[in-house]
Amino acid sequence: MLKSGKTVIMLLTIMSLLSGCFGERSELAPLKDGKGKIRVVYQDEDRFYSDYGNFFKMMNPDIDIEVISEAELFDEAEKNEAFNLTEEKKKLLDKVKPDVLFLNESMFEAFAQEGRLYDIEPAISQDQYNLDGFMPGLIDRLRAKGNGKLYGLTPSFETNVIYYNRNLFKKHQIEPPNGKMTWKELIDLAARFSSVESGKKQVFGLYQTRGPASLMYDIAAASALKLVDAKSGKLLIESDGWKEAMKMTADAVRNHAAYAPPPVEEGEQLDGYEYTGDYLKQYSRSNEMFYMGQAAMTIQPPWFASFLRDIPYYSKTPEIDWGIAAAPVNPAKPDESAYVKLSEIYAISADSPNKRAAWEFVKFVNGPEMAQVAGKAMNDTLPTRSDYFKDFRGRDTEAFYLLKPMEASSVSDKKSIPPGFQAEFDSLLSDALKSLIDQEKTLDDAVAELQLKGQEMLDRLRETK
Repeated sequence: MLKSGKTVIMLLTIMSLLSGCFGERSELAPLKDGKGKIRVVYQDEDRFYSDYGNFFKMMNPDIDIEVISEAELFDEAEKNEAFNLTEEKKKLLDKVKPDVLFLNESMFEAFAQEGRLYDIEPAISQDQYNLDGFMPGLIDRLRAKGNGKLYGLTPSFETNVIYYNRNLFKKHQIEPPNGKMTWKELIDLAARFSSVESGKKQVFGLYQTRGPASLMYDIAAASALKLVDAKSGKLLIESDGWKEAMKMTADAVRNHAAYAPPPVEEGEQLDGYEYTGDYLKQYSRSNEMFYMGQAAMTIQPPWFASFLRDIPYYSKTPEIDWGIAAAPVNPAKPDESAYVKLSEIYAISADSPNKRAAWEFVKFVNGPEMAQVAGKAMNDTLPTRSDYFKDFRGRDTEAFYLLKPMEASSVSDKKSIPPGFQAEFDSLLSDALKSLIDQEKTLDDAVAELQLKGQEMLDRLRETK
């Protein structure tokens, strides 16, 4: 009996030690025989394999992929402003039940709040997946969308920076822009160019590719202003922050510190291309002003660097000497940017039966190998792993990564704004700004009228929603 009792004690001790060595049950079990399958929702199958699928299959040949195209949803959303893309995508996901989701930021937040996504934090810990390589503040922003939990990762981002013409600053002995300038400082800097030339040789300090309203929204975004209060449904254009943004915009355009082009008419020729309603980013007259030396600065996304690189190849214009600086900031939060956009967040369905295979895909898409590929391409977006994009044609790329993304950066919350409102309101706003630029109305009068008409429009569209 004594011997038998010692044996039981020894066995219990060994089991306890083994339990301590192996820890608790793994969050995700390994793939059986290394094989697996996933269903992915993406723009279309060809684009998926071009962007990620071919690379992933090379590294994971035993994981089968089924791609569900959502091209029809996006086509309908472009044609119909009232089309609710988020709701329609939910219907598609409920129908096809994918393992991996490709989401924009607003959809990602909505799905996370509704419990549709799998918390990847335990899997990250289990696999010791390194998050340190991502740009500062990115993971915090993703966690904020999930109430503190991490439901997805994004391999790329888009952000605006200041592009400036080095030769113009040297010629007129003006110090170029530096990172973390406020909007007031930037416009004051731009105003120094308003008197250096005149007539056809007029040099603008800052140009905006669209009208004054776009410039005003950019100024408002830096201060995290909201157009509509989500709780009360009240238009906030009469607040001090919006008034200051409107005044700053009107003063800058009137004093020729900033150039904001008038609307382009249907059929108008732009650099030899007929405008047909789409925004021709590479052939707008404003872009021409910058590379022809008539504008000292512009605020643009990453693709503009490639545009400046390529323009000598399809025009007679020589390449200009340009530099970049971080976009303007809110003086209260000088380390944050309001202009970071996350348009491709990869997440795993909460009810997916193939979570391990899905996690292998999400890991790969957001891993260093794909970041290295993205860093060499330099197209519309940048890799979120900053170590893989340090240089672009001899220019330091620190300006793209200098600022942390602001947790909430959109002035217009779609949840509190009915379909059709933004376009109608922007027309009113353009008229109000024109009246200020032309000094036909005082700031208080223009804002009061805009508040009244905008609120009536908001209430009317809510009733017909």
